[in-house]
Amino acid sequence: RERHRYLAQMLDTPGYRALHADTRLDETASSIAAVSFAEAFAGLAAGRAEDPRPAGTGGELAVEMAALRAAGRAVAEAAAEVGALREAEGAFGMGPGSPGHSDPAAVAALFRRVRRDPTLTRICERAGRFRRVAQSKQRRKAIHGLDDVVGVEPGGDIGRLLPAELVRLAVPELELDALRRIAERQALCREHRSTEPVGKGPILVCVDESGSMEGDRIHSAKALALALAWIARQQRRWCGLVAYSGDSGERLLALPPHRWDEGKLADWLAAFIGRGSSLDVPIRELPRIYAELNAPLGNTDVLFLTDAECRVPERFSRRLLDWKATVGARIITIVIGGSAGDLAALSDEVHLVASLAPDGESVGRVLSL
Repeated sequence: RERHRYLAQMLDTPGYRALHADTRLDETASSIAAVSFAEAFAGLAAGRAEDPRPAGTGGELAVEMAALRAAGRAVAEAAAEVGALREAEGAFGMGPGSPGHSDPAAVAALFRRVRRDPTLTRICERAGRFRRVAQSKQRRKAIHGLDDVVGVEPGGDIGRLLPAELVRLAVPELELDALRRIAERQALCREHRSTEPVGKGPILVCVDESGSMEGDRIHSAKALALALAWIARQQRRWCGLVAYSGDSGERLLALPPHRWDEGKLADWLAAFIGRGSSLDVPIRELPRIYAELNAPLGNTDVLFLTDAECRVPERFSRRLLDWKATVGARIITIVIGGSAGDLAALSDEVHLVASLAPDGESVGRVLSL
């Protein structure tokens, strides 16, 4: 009876209905929500066992109110956990429609790792804010019209669905399957091509991991790097992440447009070199790093994220400028709490910021690539 009362109270709340709609056909999110519901009921039952209410009208009212409070807490906690799952999925390229989203075991393993690591949790939360800004900036960009239908491809864009897929939505027996295929971007859609296709090359994000970047600065820098990786994926571009700290070595990670290696990405985000020297961006090493990452050919966007005022020897400057001309690279530098030094002469754009705020003008410029 008590379980029935608790479930009845919970199922009747608007929060539960919204959560149910959000987790429908999502095994991992549904499991996380169910665990929150079960834990809340276990706490309610334990409280009743320790402090049983007397029978009568007052006792029944108290029991009803306790069940209502427990149901409300359960829905709020479940919504928070599902929200954290969505942030982790988005940060690691496993959101709805991505190849990794159809692997519940991988999504659950990733979520457990993020929840156990405070650093990853903070980075994912900030990456979500940067990604929402990026979505807004990308929508505002002028896009050439889709002029020609060149074939059929899997996708989830309702405006491009084939008539055969639209018919499925009108058949009750096929409706849920059609919605699943759309949500997982497996439905058959028209493939369009613009009459003026523009080829875009890789994005390379170089993050300063010197000791002075530790804490909020490195968390925000890596969150911004994740948002840029998301942009690259949306544009079907290759992305490379470089963590660097003076002559202390570097950590490299290639993120192709298809499925990323979530484990290696988590390792890259969680680690921190913490050393450094007077030059904490890879000016001298960038041509070698570019080749070592096996970056594809094409006009390259390079982003330096640093808090250092760099002094670059002339021979390194000449080498980098020659490399820029060879691969068609454009360098954008964001300096946090300092001045650019010699990086100003090597960069196409320099932005001096007090912090990496998602609503900052400089960050918005980068997220509109």
